Amino acid sequence: MSKHWENLKTVYVRERFLVVSNVAVMTVTFLVLGFFLSTAVGMQTAIRTLEEQAQITLFFKDEYLEADILALKEKLIGDERVLSTRYISKEEAFDIFTDINRDEPILLEAISKDILPASLEIRAAKLVELTNLATEFESIEGVEEVKFFKDIVDRFRQWANIVYIVGGTLVLIFVGLSFAVVMSTLRLTINSKGDEIEIMKLVGANDDYVKKPLLFQGVFFGLLSSFIASVLILIIFTSVHFFGIFGATSVLVLVPGVKIASWLFLIILVVLLLLFGGGLGYLGSHTAIKKYLKY
Repeated sequence: MSKHWENLKTVYVRERFLVVSNVAVMTVTFLVLGFFLSTAVGMQTAIRTLEEQAQITLFFKDEYLEADILALKEKLIGDERVLSTRYISKEEAFDIFTDINRDEPILLEAISKDILPASLEIRAAKLVELTNLATEFESIEGVEEVKFFKDIVDRFRQWANIVYIVGGTLVLIFVGLSFAVVMSTLRLTINSKGDEIEIMKLVGANDDYVKKPLLFQGVFFGLLSSFIASVLILIIFTSVHFFGIFGATSVLVLVPGVKIASWLFLIILVVLLLLFGGGLGYLGSHTAIKKYLKY
């Protein structure tokens, strides 16, 4: 092991700029990867939150009887597309309006409970059901207006798709750059140690003895870069949660149907980055050895 460390020191002294560039590019790669994975999980969490709040509000005409509204409510309870329903009478609507506008006495004097319509709040089980349900409700004779946030949901999904495409593309670009930088560093190391490698082979050194320091170099740079990226991500995430930026949440949706604590996600993210860092370093080194090591 000490020989491997001595080899790293020699490489750093000889090719300091390239080594620093190697670590810098790989660190940026793992930062981009970490933020991409975090953004993807954040999008999943936001979409799930929207699904849990997927609500349609039906406003009824004054002549539509309360008994008919309650009958419709009972009918919807048996619909698997509907998660829950809530009936709001004219009186309750007026109480809600009064509470919201309690600091606006002039407005309150101009509004009576007879003006506000009765309504039925319906939570859909899934976002995709909103449009179909809304269309069906619009055909009910006693319904005066149907409101739901379809435009917000659609716009959010569009932005999410853009983020996935752009983020995935950036990750692939930086992974390619990191792979190329690892290979370039190993190529220079192999070229600078050409005579030394030849002598080792002449005195009976086997292939593993020659290759191990080179593989160790690639893996070390990969792990070092992913470690630096992980520390930076932990600092950023801790700051976000500490200051409550962007409405930081303690529960995240890893994949649809699977929720985990945010601290557990950070642990998983760090482990993934370290594994990816070591794997990328090893793969780049192994490829460079096969391509450039001739004896």
